[in-house]
Amino acid sequence: MRMHETKHSMKRRSPWHDYYRKGTYMLTLVVDGRVPLLGELKGHSEAASNAPDTPRVECSELGLAILNEETRKIHQFYPMVDVWKVSIMPDHIHMIVRVGKDMPKDKHLGNVIAGFKSGCNNAYWRICNMSGSAQKGLFEKGYNDKILMDEGQLDNWKAYLDDNPRRLLIKRQNPELFTVLHNMEISERRCQIVGNQFLLNIPDKMAVIVHRRYTEEENARLREEWLACGERGGVLVSAAIAPKEKVVLREAMNRGYRIIFLRENGFPKMYKPSGESFEACAKGLLLQICPWGYHMEKRAITRAQCLELNEMAERIAGNG
Repeated sequence: MRMHETKHSMKRRSPWHDYYRKGTYMLTLVVDGRVPLLGELKGHSEAASNAPDTPRVECSELGLAILNEETRKIHQFYPMVDVWKVSIMPDHIHMIVRVGKDMPKDKHLGNVIAGFKSGCNNAYWRICNMSGSAQKGLFEKGYNDKILMDEGQLDNWKAYLDDNPRRLLIKRQNPELFTVLHNMEISERRCQIVGNQFLLNIPDKMAVIVHRRYTEEENARLREEWLACGERGGVLVSAAIAPKEKVVLREAMNRGYRIIFLRENGFPKMYKPSGESFEACAKGLLLQICPWGYHMEKRAITRAQCLELNEMAERIAGNG
């Protein structure tokens, strides 16, 4: 038997989902080589949301052709598919699409995206005056899709698309806070990290670890000590494995305290924090650390890993 290493991909389809059936999806298509052909980022991250220089993407001729022509063709060729929202970024596109009813048996979502890509390629070749052997595809092979599982998720998607330019500007202004660094020696381990590595240099650190043997009184006392550390500008270090650890880290995040978070899983290619983790990274309040590589499988953390991460937390905090 020949063994092959698993190739992880964020573009792999969900094997349990029927892409012929109706559903709602957030799709991401990336320009080949991430060349910023679709537009240019403008504005300032500090601007108010209604100010003229709020971060935004000014579409190129190609970006406008895709936005105003190619996305509209999707419904023309596939009447059961509606494009609900589009975000054109310099080097990629996000779309929220709704398949309102089951597609013909010989068609599925992949066919829709293939047709859209073909139209975008034609626009690309026309606008860039490419012909013959000079022609090449605009987008990378494949695409990423997220499947809507509940209605509340839709509002999050829309907010994500609206906030895309601001996040991009913040990342450009603070690249060191959003870059995955490999082979960093931390607590006698080679680790991957993302975030503000200078949190490691702050002397006032406490490891948030809750043992089963602790009484309720001990847990309450420790919780107060941990949150007091965060309040005075110290750093809380934890893998947030036990439920009571999660509660403390959640409150610390809500209060805007400094956190070093130890992960069981590493970081995929092109990783970027999202949601509140993004905001915490942008403010220099978060450092994520993992002593292992990235995997796409859903794994339950082992007892040995729990012990190792807790030991790392204590060493980082200066207690081990």
